[in-house]
Amino acid sequence: MHPLLLDFDGTLVDTRLDMTEGVNRLLAGLDLPRLSVDQVMGYVGRGARALIRRSLDDVDPEGRVERDDTILRSFLDHYREVLLDNSAPYPGIVEGLEQLQSLGVPLAVVSNKPEAPLQTIISGLQLDHLLPVVVGGDSAGIRKPDPAPLVFAARKLDVPLDSCIMVGDSDVDVQAARNAGIPGVWCCWGGIHPDRPEDPHIVAMSFEEVVGMALAP
Repeated sequence: MHPLLLDFDGTLVDTRLDMTEGVNRLLAGLDLPRLSVDQVMGYVGRGARALIRRSLDDVDPEGRVERDDTILRSFLDHYREVLLDNSAPYPGIVEGLEQLQSLGVPLAVVSNKPEAPLQTIISGLQLDHLLPVVVGGDSAGIRKPDPAPLVFAARKLDVPLDSCIMVGDSDVDVQAARNAGIPGVWCCWGGIHPDRPEDPHIVAMSFEEVVGMALAP
């Protein structure tokens, strides 16, 4: 049995439409053009600050708008308004988490999304009883691909880090696993990061496969 450290966006929950709407509400307030879902998803994975900086770099290359904490807070305020409008678990996620929980597999979310919206979505989707340990991008003082959030999650689960498996949909997750010295599973069902990262330890086509990995001796 292996504890699972699970990325959130693109791994457990499809948040694409709501994240894009949050970004576009920010841009509209700045009289800047909207971005498509695919454009915004290309900037996801390294935390909210990087998402906003990269989005602004796209539509405001001259740097008219300051990339500062005020802009970040404004985005988070807009995102908070819509973060449960369309977000939903991917098929098979809830059933898989329930099976893992019933068998006693330790589970933790390890995301670069700030902890406050992360907790709100988990609670709003009634997943909090299945995901009792949540590590956001601001929880450990540094984000993935640094291994610190994975170390922090294993400590909160009270399990050895080297017994864990990291599961995520991006190169950030795979690199974080490599930096932590544990297996990294790239899941390819989310569509946020469709390109296979370099040298994932394992590729999973479904969450059912991930369940099997967690239950393996």
